[in-house]
Amino acid sequence: MTKSTTALRATIAVAFAGAAAVAASGVATASPIDIQPTPLLCAAGIAPLQSVTHTEQEAVEAEELLYVVNQQGGAGGTINWFNLTNGSSGNASFSPAEDWHNIPIALVEPEAGTVVSVVWGPYKNAADENCFLLPGLDLAEVPGDPD
Repeated sequence: MTKSTTALRATIAVAFAGAAAVAASGVATASPIDIQPTPLLCAAGIAPLQSVTHTEQEAVEAEELLYVVNQQGGAGGTINWFNLTNGSSGNASFSPAEDWHNIPIALVEPEAGTVVSVVWGPYKNAADENCFLLPGLDLAEVPGDPD
């Protein structure tokens, strides 16, 4: 194994461990967390990521969670989510949305509850560079249908 491969694996292991510690403390205190993913191997990086619920934006339906990269262009990256309230889980990836001026988005339907999400993996940024995203974490309270 080369020194660069060993260093990359060590960096990923440390990132996962640190992210897990922060996520655990965030869940215990029920306060929202937002740790941006760290882009590797691309000079231009990526814009900040957001998760948006119906409470923050009426265009997002109840029981949905919208992830947004705040720049035009770009695609990829994996979002794994887990609803701590009902045990449901899923994944998605970012893709440019024409209705959003080619801003990369991913829409998931975790139902109401506390949702922890991890954003990671290969991502092609707006500068057309291939990046690898070290995990970023988000904790969101997804509201239920008011009916």
